Amino acid sequence: MISQAQGLAANSIGTVSVEGGKVSGVETDVSGVEVFKGIPFAGPTGGENRFKPPQPVVKWDGVKKADTWGDQVLQDIHGNPTGQFWGDEFYFDPAFLPKASENGLNLNVWTPANRKGEKLPVYVWIHGGGNHHGYGSEMEFYASKLAAKGIVVVAIQYRTGVPGFLALPELSAESPNKVSGNYAMLDQITALKWVRDNIAGFGGDPKNVTIGGQSAGARNSTMLLRSPLAKGLFHRAVIESGFTGLLPSPMTPLADREKQNAKAIEQVFGKPMSLADLRAIPTDDFISKTAADGKTQLYEALHKAANIPAQHAIDGYVFTDKSVDLLRPHALDGIDIMMGGTSDEYTSLMGGPDKTMTDAEFAEAMGKLGYDEAWKQVYRPSNPLEAYRMSLRAKSDYNLQAYLVSAETAKKRNKDFNIYAYYFNNAPPGRNSEFYGSFHSSDLWYFFNSLRNKESQRFWTGADFRMAETMSSYLANFVKTGNPNGKGLTKWPQASAANDGSFMRFHDGYATVVTGTPYPERDKLNRDTILRVNKLKDPVAGK
Repeated sequence: MISQAQGLAANSIGTVSVEGGKVSGVETDVSGVEVFKGIPFAGPTGGENRFKPPQPVVKWDGVKKADTWGDQVLQDIHGNPTGQFWGDEFYFDPAFLPKASENGLNLNVWTPANRKGEKLPVYVWIHGGGNHHGYGSEMEFYASKLAAKGIVVVAIQYRTGVPGFLALPELSAESPNKVSGNYAMLDQITALKWVRDNIAGFGGDPKNVTIGGQSAGARNSTMLLRSPLAKGLFHRAVIESGFTGLLPSPMTPLADREKQNAKAIEQVFGKPMSLADLRAIPTDDFISKTAADGKTQLYEALHKAANIPAQHAIDGYVFTDKSVDLLRPHALDGIDIMMGGTSDEYTSLMGGPDKTMTDAEFAEAMGKLGYDEAWKQVYRPSNPLEAYRMSLRAKSDYNLQAYLVSAETAKKRNKDFNIYAYYFNNAPPGRNSEFYGSFHSSDLWYFFNSLRNKESQRFWTGADFRMAETMSSYLANFVKTGNPNGKGLTKWPQASAANDGSFMRFHDGYATVVTGTPYPERDKLNRDTILRVNKLKDPVAGK
C-alpha cells in the first residue's frame, strides 16, 4: 500500500536545510524516490494571524522527520464521506486524510534526485476543491511514479473558503498595501518563493519551475499568470479543467467586494462583527457551530455568503486591471502552457444517473450557456433522461472550445510562447462509467500516474495503466522543457492556426492528434458561441 510503503532504497538526499530548520524524508513505493511530507512554508493562520498575509515559518530544533502528511487548512474533512461519489473516489483511505487546522500552510516534496543541487525540473501542484476545500496529500496526487520520470514534484496548500478570500474595509485599513482578500493567492505566491529559495536542497532547479492545477487549482494557476507578484517565480503552467481557459475569469473590484463581504458577514452572524470578533472565533467553531439561521454550518455559510460575486478581487496589488487580461498582446511571452479538460466535467459536479429534464428545462439550460437558436439543430435529445445528460455534455463541449479558442488566440498574440491543448475522453472503469464517463477530476489519476492495484480504487485495466504512463510522460516532458513530446510518444502539435487548431485526444488508452471531437456540429456551435460571446475573431479561420 502506498500509504505505508516501506523503504526500497537508501535515502539519497539525506537531511535538507529549509526555512525554519532541517528535514529528512522517507521512501515511497518507487525505488529511488523520496517524499518529504508536511514541510511548513509559512506560519499558523489562526487568531491574530487570521485574515492576514502568510506569516514567517515557526522555527524548530533538530531534524524534523517529514514522514507525516501536514494538516489540511481549515475545512470540514468529512465533507466528502464514503458512500458518496467523491468520498468513494478519493477520500476512502484514512492514511490520506489528515486533520484540518489553522496550521495548514505546508507542502509535500517528491524527489528522485541523488544529490542536492542536481537541478531537476520542478512541478508545483495546486489542488482543486472550488477554493472551498482540498489539500495537497490527496491520494490521487501521490506523485512517486511521476517524480520517477526525472522531476521534483511539490504539492502546496493554501487557505480556502472565507479564510482565503475575505475582504473588508477594516482589513484593508490595517494592511500596509491597503488591500484585503486574495490571501489564498498570497499563500500560493509564498509557497513559490519557498520553492525558489529551498528547492535546490531537494535536487530541484529554482530556475525551471512549472505550476499546475486542476479545477480551482487550474483557475488559481491562471490567476498566478495574472498576478505581477508571481512574475519570475515560474516558467510554464499546466491548466486542467479550468473551465474558462485563458478567457476572462470572474473577478470583483476590491471596493465592491469589501461592501459585499461586510454585508454577508452581518447576515451570517445575525449581527455586526468587528475584525477582533472574527479573529476571536475558536478554530473548531467554524466547523462545529452554525450560522444565525441555526442550521447551516458556519464555515459553509460564510463561504456561500462571501463567495459572491467572485472570490478574487482586483486590488491594484495582487491583481491590476491590466494584468488580469491574459489575451492582451504579449501577456504570456516567455511562458509555456499545457491546457485542457475532460469530456464529462459535469456528471460528477451536477449529475445523477436518474435525473431528467423536460423540454422547457432543456431549452432554458441551453439558453443559459449563451447559445442562439442554432442549438436546436445540434443538441436534440429524444427523451427526458437523454435531455439531462445532453445538457451536461453541452457544458463540457462549451468548455473545450473555450480552451481551444483561448489557446489559439494566445498563440497568435504572443511571440515567445508555446501552448498545447488536450481533450481527456478516457472514461475510468466501473462505478456507473456509462453515465459518469470522463468525469471532472478523473484525469488526475492518469496525469499523476497514481492509480494502483489497491483495495477500494477502481478495477483498473491495462488500457488505464497505458494511458497513465502516456499522460504522465507527456506531463513530465512538458515540465522539463515546455514541450510534452518525447521518445515513444505520438507527436503533439501546438494549438495554433498553422496546425489547424490541433489538440491531443486521450481516449481508450491512446493519445491521438485531432482537430475536432467525434461531434463536429457541436464543435462548430460551441466555437461560434465562444467567439460571439467574447467578441473574438476566429484565430484559425483565414490563416
